[in-house]
Amino acid sequence: MFTKAAQTFRRHARRPVGRTVLIALAMILAVGAIFRIVTPFLISTSLVRESIEQSVERWTGNNATIGGISTIRFWPHPEVTLTDITIHNDEHGGRQILATIKELSASFDLMEALLGQPVFEDFRLNEPHLFMSRDKDERLHWANGGQLVDAMAKVSANGDRQRLDQALDAPIGEVQFRNGILDIIRETDGSVVRFDAINGMMDWPRLSDTAIIRGDAVVRGKRIGLDIRSTQPLLLLDGRSGDFEGTASADIGFAKFDGVASLTPRGYFSGNAELRASDMPAALRWFEIDPRLVDGLQSASVSARLIADRQEMRFEELSLGLNEENATGLLELDIPASSPPKLSGTLAFDHMDLRRLLIALEPTISKDVQALPSLVTNMDLDMRLSSQIASLGGLQLYDVALGLMNVTQQFRLDILDSDLKPGRMTGRITTLNANSSARGEEQSVAFRAAVRGVDFATIAQQLQLKGPLPAAQGSLDISLDVPRPITRDAWNAATGTVSFQTGSGNLTGMDLSAIRQLAIRKPYFSLSDAATGSIEFDSMKATATIRNGIADLQDTEIAGRNETIALTGAVPLANSSLALSATITPKDANPPLNFFIGGAWPTPILWPMNVPAAKPGE
Repeated sequence: MFTKAAQTFRRHARRPVGRTVLIALAMILAVGAIFRIVTPFLISTSLVRESIEQSVERWTGNNATIGGISTIRFWPHPEVTLTDITIHNDEHGGRQILATIKELSASFDLMEALLGQPVFEDFRLNEPHLFMSRDKDERLHWANGGQLVDAMAKVSANGDRQRLDQALDAPIGEVQFRNGILDIIRETDGSVVRFDAINGMMDWPRLSDTAIIRGDAVVRGKRIGLDIRSTQPLLLLDGRSGDFEGTASADIGFAKFDGVASLTPRGYFSGNAELRASDMPAALRWFEIDPRLVDGLQSASVSARLIADRQEMRFEELSLGLNEENATGLLELDIPASSPPKLSGTLAFDHMDLRRLLIALEPTISKDVQALPSLVTNMDLDMRLSSQIASLGGLQLYDVALGLMNVTQQFRLDILDSDLKPGRMTGRITTLNANSSARGEEQSVAFRAAVRGVDFATIAQQLQLKGPLPAAQGSLDISLDVPRPITRDAWNAATGTVSFQTGSGNLTGMDLSAIRQLAIRKPYFSLSDAATGSIEFDSMKATATIRNGIADLQDTEIAGRNETIALTGAVPLANSSLALSATITPKDANPPLNFFIGGAWPTPILWPMNVPAAKPGE
């Protein structure tokens, strides 16, 4: 009975509670509806316009002119949309346009607006056009005082964050931009860098917080995707160094940096950097650099720990890729204010194309105005290069060590050591008489090479040389001076010496018995007519003095098993022609056989000079 009474009490008690809840909900809805109807009358468009203009002036120190307010809405959240906005500086008796915005939308707090002090955040900009200037120190400028500049000036680093007085802190929120334009104008020469068709967003909750920018833009005809994050954005905007993580990507390449950076090109940088160019010629053209500077280079990649300040860039833990070639090492680039930049360091390659290196250095070496431009012509160098394998045309070298110097207009490339398997090669290319103009002397390039203990048959095979060639081990020394600029005519003025000698071996592509027979039967014949055999020899030596581009052969001898062949005459360096006299002296009592050798290598023409009488039956 007691239980039944309790149930009856609870059933009657719920009725007023339910009615109370329903009445409360109805009142809330009624108040909301009334508030929605009344609010537009409480917040005037002139208040919003004036607040926006004051906000721009308070933030930037510049003035704002608003063409109109298209809409103010309050539900589901308060938002204002303005049109035809111009931000300008009216100092010095003129109007400098700093930005134009076709349409701007921003949210605001309703209660603050009702109190007459609306604060705007979460902006959406449609077709904004910003004009920024870069001064002689490469610092960017846009604001002219105001809260933003005050915050930039008074912010300080706090570890990898930033510290800002609460009085200077303010909300920003999310900024979205569509189809924008940014012009960066260099004050020194008036040149303009334009970022066009900008689309993306910036998430910066408050001035003291981390800022994130994601979007893309068209720069010089290329669409570039950007992803930037900084925990110290105010330090960066002030031209100081701050935390920076960013990537830029396009169809021609990719760039990434993570560390401490500066928005000024010659500020302080420290962090991990990565750069890849999938189409190097297109990338250089995009940077408005002559792609011939890296002729033959199609792709390149660099990753390193970068440390840089105003006058020095240091690439530690460097990994470098050039086409299919890869290297590791360390590089330093000094950029003094009053002298040429200097690149120094060490690079270790797994494979190196020496021919491409020489082509890249050709303008520096030759000084030929018709040659390709060079990256190092106006740069000092002090480099040490090494490679497990290096190719020079078809020639293969192993464990190569190179030195590269270009100081005070004097260039030097040293092959410090290399393995030819067997044998070794060293060499040097040096520009001489850097100050010759003061002495009235002619500048020249010195070529030096020393080869020891090599197999000349292996070298001939690698270089695909034609004609009779010795299969023997020996040595070769070359000393050659060529006037600059190095053109075809310059080789006709070359001077120097060449010395060659081998031990025992054989000379393929020459049959002496066939030569004797042809000398009896023909007044002249091609060496190719007697190329079916070979000559075994005990030693071979040749010495030549080079004057005016012509090698004068002296003390040249092939000491064979049964005869000795001596050569004298001239060989022009600019072509493969020959003008030689040859004497074949048998070791028996037979008379020597003399020839004149002309034509061109590898198929010269032989003219017998003293033909022996034919023996019976010949």
